Formats: sequence, structure tokens, C-alpha cells
Amino acid sequence: MSYNHCQNPYCHNHNTIDRIRGQQGSKVYTTRNSTNYFGIACTLSCLNDYWEHNKEQIIRAIPERPKSSRPINTTYDWRTGELMNSQS
Repeated sequence: MSYNHCQNPYCHNHNTIDRIRGQQGSKVYTTRNSTNYFGIACTLSCLNDYWEHNKEQIIRAIPERPKSSRPINTTYDWRTGELMNSQS
């Protein structure tokens, strides 16, 4: 999913020239358009701010993976998705 604007709630607080919008005398800093940073952020700095701001919600949304194991004498065949006995 990709958004039109950066989803970092603090994006407009970064003082850069390309964020300035408005007419002379009433200029404001605005949020940039999102780019290649997962389609949710405009820069790596904004992406890091976004992760930090939403860390708890992200952790709650992604379930914990169960512990996995396999016998030592087997190998996993990625083409078939099966465990193969490696002893000949």
C-alpha cells in the first residue's frame, strides 16, 4: 500500500526548503509526498520517526512467530518446500 503524503506525524517539523509552501508573508512548512521508503515516508529520517512513533502499534499488529525446529539430519528443499533426509 502506498500513500500520497508522508505518514510521519512530524514531517512538517523538519526545516527544509522543499517543504515551504504558501504566498509571501504566510509561508508554512508542509508534509512532503511519500517516496520509495515503503510508500509511507519521504526520507529515511521520516521513516525512522514513523517507526519510532508507531512502534507499539506495529508490535501489537504482528503476531509472534512460534519457535521452529527440524531434525539435524534433514535439509530443506526450497523448490518443493519439503524436508529431505540428508543421510544416504
